[in-house]
Amino acid sequence: MTDASTMTNPKALAEKAISEMDSRSIDPTPENYELWYTHATGANPGLNREIEKLEDAGNSLDAEHLEKIRTKHMTPANNDTAILEMGGKLEDELSGVMAMLESATKDTGAYGDSLSDVSAALDTERSPAEVRVLMETLVTATRTMETRSKQLEERLHESKAEVSQLRTNMEEIRTEALTDQLTGLPNRRNFDDSVAASMEKAAEEGTPFTLILGDIDHFKKFNDTYGHQTGDQVLKLVAQCMRHHVKDPLKPARYGGEEFALILPDIELTAGVKLADEVRRTIESKELVKKSTGENLGAVTMSFGAALFEPGESISDLIKRADACLYSAKHAGRNQVKWEVDADLEAIAS
Repeated sequence: MTDASTMTNPKALAEKAISEMDSRSIDPTPENYELWYTHATGANPGLNREIEKLEDAGNSLDAEHLEKIRTKHMTPANNDTAILEMGGKLEDELSGVMAMLESATKDTGAYGDSLSDVSAALDTERSPAEVRVLMETLVTATRTMETRSKQLEERLHESKAEVSQLRTNMEEIRTEALTDQLTGLPNRRNFDDSVAASMEKAAEEGTPFTLILGDIDHFKKFNDTYGHQTGDQVLKLVAQCMRHHVKDPLKPARYGGEEFALILPDIELTAGVKLADEVRRTIESKELVKKSTGENLGAVTMSFGAALFEPGESISDLIKRADACLYSAKHAGRNQVKWEVDADLEAIAS
């Protein structure tokens, strides 16, 4: 257990992470250090529970186990490079346009100088031959300016299309970076951003914010008994039920592995508990059928823990309280919603 003083002391957290790695003979790689630093903070309960489950079962935390934990619980950054590359292309495109505009400005200045020279020359008496030369000079300058203007117009048109496509690509990459690819729900990175924004809004406006964490009951059984494809089917089923009940500006999210979350800004605790119970009942009512054989695999159930944001607390504190309520639901028999105010769920749900 990490105490409050350690939670706010980066040096102490670093020492704790290194100590935990050393006691388990884990290689001190940057990736492993990041994982154990996160473990030391306690900010990712799912990650900590995964480690505890493995160790309780007598499993050694080898490289394969650690990689699975990272993939399952830690925020991915798969698209960061693509976003940077897209940003570089956009910058190059804008630089090219700016260079052409600068060149066009110089051409316009040169054309203006030509007009001034011709105008000044015409103010004095000139022979027909001299006037003809001046007119030819003016025509040549005008044609050059027309050509440059047309080139600039075409380049700006091309650039507009290119920038529009780059913007679309960046938005698609950004959306992909914030979306869980299996379920289509917001992913852990999106969850972190949304919870932070909801907490800030609640603190500034004095409005409620309820966070609910949910965990699929006996999920390991589905994977071990029926295979990972069936496990994926379960995850998709849960996501579908959450999307049915939770609409904007409320947000469901895949927190990690078999864990999900309901981010409920402007929702009081009792209303949040009722919503979580509606989701729970809907999930329980669905019959899971194995696609390959048509075999009925029974019902899927979930346990939920709900916590109401308290002004001044950190994200990790709020997550810890919701996670503690989730564990209470698990220990009380699963397939239920628990919250810190130990009221009667049936009374609230009625």
